[in-house]
Amino acid sequence: MKHKINNIFTSLMGIYDILVGKEVFKLNGIVLLSVSTFIILMGASYLIYKKYPYRQQLTYIPSGTTLLTSFIMIFISFDLNRFDGLTMSAASVAIGLASLAAFMCLPLIDYYFRYRQH
Repeated sequence: MKHKINNIFTSLMGIYDILVGKEVFKLNGIVLLSVSTFIILMGASYLIYKKYPYRQQLTYIPSGTTLLTSFIMIFISFDLNRFDGLTMSAASVAIGLASLAAFMCLPLIDYYFRYRQH
């Protein structure tokens, strides 16, 4: 009985080593990708907002194109092999969530700049 449990434990540790060794399960890279994408999108939207202050629709262009790109990346990831497709789909989900967060924060920034107290 002890030998069976040891074999099961050894096989589970081997699977764990395979999965952790792959890039898809390292959350530091995915979080860094998501945060950096959010910061870049917010910076681009802020620059567009400062250049065209009364055309708020233009500020949604960077986030919209990034969201469409993440959808395309998900569909492309279906055509790749196991771990490459999983890595690409995880990256596209991170980018898509960052673009959705930028979509949600843009009206708050517009409200802050237009109606703030001086």
